[in-house]
Amino acid sequence: MASTDVLMQYYGYFAQANWEGLKRDCFTPDIVWNMPGHHPLSGRMAGADAVVAFLQALYGAGITVDNVHVGELDNGTIVEKHTGHGEVNGEQYLFPTCTSYEFRDGKISAVQVHTADQHGVDRYMWAQFNLKGIPARLDQ
Repeated sequence: MASTDVLMQYYGYFAQANWEGLKRDCFTPDIVWNMPGHHPLSGRMAGADAVVAFLQALYGAGITVDNVHVGELDNGTIVEKHTGHGEVNGEQYLFPTCTSYEFRDGKISAVQVHTADQHGVDRYMWAQFNLKGIPARLDQ
């Protein structure tokens, strides 16, 4: 399957909340997903289980996506750009985003999200996700 086909399969599974399909068909077991920012969903997620947990939270964030365009670079990396939209507490948010996907053995192995409005993403995510209070947040 071509890399662009795997990416479209990923988007289909994400839209269906098919988390097991993502792990089985789209991700290498050691996938790394990098989400920039200073918000509860930002950071480096390593491994298919961690990436799926991140995507489950993102799925519930209330963001819709349109204006999607996909292209392949000369090294096989797929670059996807889209516009994300969200609303929280009556404020509209617009997220121009570009994401790069690296592939190994026909599956997504590394993802880097790039956003044009990091401050807006941070504000939106903090409004959507509240951290537990101390000491529950520190329990391990």
